Formats: sequence, C-alpha cells, structure tokens
Amino acid sequence: MRNRKPLLLLALLMTTGAAGLAVAADTPTAGDKPARVKLDTNGDGFIDRSEAAKAPRLAEKFDTLDANKDGKLSREEMPRWHGKRHGRGPGMHDRMAKLDVNKDGRISREEAKADPRLAERFDKMDLNKDGYLDKADRELGMKQHRDAWFAAADTNKDGQLSKAEFDAAKSPFGGPRGGKPPVH
Repeated sequence: MRNRKPLLLLALLMTTGAAGLAVAADTPTAGDKPARVKLDTNGDGFIDRSEAAKAPRLAEKFDTLDANKDGKLSREEMPRWHGKRHGRGPGMHDRMAKLDVNKDGRISREEAKADPRLAERFDKMDLNKDGYLDKADRELGMKQHRDAWFAAADTNKDGQLSKAEFDAAKSPFGGPRGGKPPVH
C-alpha cells in the first residue's frame, strides 16, 4: 500500500479562508510525539495552567484561549496553526494564498501554473473536477480518506467499528491509535 501522508497533509493544509487547519499543538515532528502530548504531562487530554507554563507563548494567552473558563485547555481551545512551519519558511497556507491572485479563495488551473509542482498535480487534487482547488476539494479529500480508513478498520465489514477494530486500526497518520503499540 502506498504512503498517503504527503497527499493527505497537502489536502489538510490547502486552505481557502483565514483559518488554518492543523492544530499547532497536535502537529507532530519527525519521529516525535505531538507537542500537545509533551505538554500534557498527566495524560488527561487537557493542558492545565501548570502544564502550559512550559510553553511561554501558550501560558501568556491561556486565559484568552480557555473559552469555557474551566482552567484547562481542550483540543478545541488550543491555538490553530496558520501555515507557519515553525521558523522554516512559508507554509502551505502562505504559498496557496500567494497563488490565489484574484483572492476568490480558490486556485484556478491558470493560477496553479505559477507553481510547477502544483500545476503538475492539479488534476489529481481537483477531486470534484470543477477546475479549481478549493474548500470543496479539501473536504471531499478528507471524506474519502475517512471513508477509506473506516473501510480498512471495519475488518468484519458489518458497517460498524467495534472497540477492538477501532483500537487495532492505525491512525490516519500511520501509527497505531492512541500512540500505543499494537497488541499481538
């Protein structure tokens, strides 16, 4: 089975609005756990004030981010990643925004010609075949990926995932669910 990570990540990062798609604190680095897991030292799935203190920028915005004022940050309350690649140059969001010359929130075939690699893959990425790369393509790609993941995880093909099937399934990013090694 071929590796779908680059295409999935490209689809996830291709944005049409101001909001980024990936959660900064959940963005894994090569061979590393997601940053949120590093901050969540007690493993409860939340970042409390003492855990946030390890990340000064997060700690300084803690009260603003804590929307429900429960003293901890959930995944939904964590700041969004806006295409910045942690100081390593412009991210996908920035590159796509520059390609969108007419600022209509989508990349036409003509606009894509400014990036030869994108132009080369344009037809493959234009999933709904409307001649544009946009939110609809991104959402269709994510749906196709979820459907494929579910079909692979549903080993008995009953249209439902048992806990055992879910636990045995690999995450969409290739590793086992929950970061735990599979039980053999």
